[in-house]
Amino acid sequence: MGDERGWTPAQMLSVFAVAATAGGIWLLVRQWTWGEWLAWAAPLVFALVASCVVASGSVLHALYADSLDVTPDDLDVPAIWQAASAVKLLGLLSFALFVPALWGIAKHVHAPFVSPVERLGVPMYVATQMAVVVVCGLWALDSAGDAVKDLRTAAVRRAELPSYFGVEPEWTCVEPTVPAAKLSTRGGVLSPERPYVSFGEAGGTVVLWDEPAGKALQTPAEQVRLVPAADGSVRCTFSYATLPKGD
Repeated sequence: MGDERGWTPAQMLSVFAVAATAGGIWLLVRQWTWGEWLAWAAPLVFALVASCVVASGSVLHALYADSLDVTPDDLDVPAIWQAASAVKLLGLLSFALFVPALWGIAKHVHAPFVSPVERLGVPMYVATQMAVVVVCGLWALDSAGDAVKDLRTAAVRRAELPSYFGVEPEWTCVEPTVPAAKLSTRGGVLSPERPYVSFGEAGGTVVLWDEPAGKALQTPAEQVRLVPAADGSVRCTFSYATLPKGD
């Protein structure tokens, strides 16, 4: 909204859709009979409840994590960003209200096709709901997939890493605090001489992305020390010889 170049066609279309949806739903509700309340209100309430349940699970973060072969808990995403991703998903699901809104406008202006189509109201609404859920699922897959693709592209180029709804990957040198023989890793062998893409610590575990190997690497947080790196091209200076002899 603060762009001095003005609104894009997509933004103007979105404003029209929001205004038409709000106005159409109001026109539809004020014309309802008791029978229509039962026929339409139940699907509307169900759609709202189902949308909230789906979005509350942070679907976008789950898809993002799954593409990296980790779990959402491994990413330790702040609650505010989980809520932001839920709002994003609910925004798309809300387009399920657009069809009944247009129907409300058509009934208000007494469009000639209203009477023959009115008998198909509920089946049409159910079909629309299913279509919107499918489109929303495809969009969510594309959103998370594109984010992971951008992350891996940046990792290959050893460049700045992109964030995604509160997920903040960083280039990090991982320095073991125990001898190599005692270092516990899952998903591969840690190479302290090069930086990794780190997602930080979550639940006592450090989650790393090893781009050359194309998989995630996890190690107990108590066995390593994380040192921020400027980018992926630096060489980490750690040596096991620097560890105290008693370790």
